Amino acid sequence: MTWPGRFAGKTVVVTGASGDIGRAVVTAFAAEGAALGLVYGANRDAAEALARDPAVVPAGRAVALAGVDLTQPFATVGPAVHAACAELLATIGRCDALIALAGLHATPALWQKSLADVTATDLHAAFAIDTVGTFLFAQALAPALKSAKGSVVVMSSSAAFYGDDLGLAFAPAKAANAGLVKVLARVLAPEVRVNGIAPGGIDTGWLTTLEPAQRAHAADQTLVGRLGTPAEVAQAILELATNGYLTGHVLPLDGGIFPRSPRGGA
Repeated sequence: MTWPGRFAGKTVVVTGASGDIGRAVVTAFAAEGAALGLVYGANRDAAEALARDPAVVPAGRAVALAGVDLTQPFATVGPAVHAACAELLATIGRCDALIALAGLHATPALWQKSLADVTATDLHAAFAIDTVGTFLFAQALAPALKSAKGSVVVMSSSAAFYGDDLGLAFAPAKAANAGLVKVLARVLAPEVRVNGIAPGGIDTGWLTTLEPAQRAHAADQTLVGRLGTPAEVAQAILELATNGYLTGHVLPLDGGIFPRSPRGGA
């Protein structure tokens, strides 16, 4: 059975698929006809529930799942990623796009650590999942992506470009991902296009754990006066994955935070 859409007859692999943005991305690509490879870290139940949800994935659509712990020792994580990708490809047959969303879970305690409190362990954890994980998935899927003349979209962050007072353990890895876009775009050209997305404040579930004043501050920084939505992130990612002449760029999706100037100011 085939479905209409820009990804009809094609397959998309999404890492970090079980999060709020992951769900929105899976929904958007499924609506465009894509078969799906969903990669999860620790939350297998959430990934399985997502794959079974008819509001996200139409009945009969091909879906494959694979779990990878990106925090495992360096010597084993590479082979684990390659094995997971081989497992996915054995089921879904091809990869037309890799959407690399996997990132270290932003607990409030970790998000609010000061410069003095961030540890080497915190930084290694962020880089292991966000940057090393993205590199390894691109590496493992490169032959399939080249064969399909496909695309990659990498998750970065607006904080990678102008910094922030919070999330100090996360921003360096997101900045590295912005650089990774340039590297992958070059080494995978001309067959594969690689772009990134750098969201600002997005209204995901974990933000509900922040203080109301912190949420208000995040919204007030934007020129549009509100937080973004996961669906808006997914819409932008879909466009990055389909524009055939766009590669090597990171798209800011931050509601106009940068440069920081008061709305209505001179």
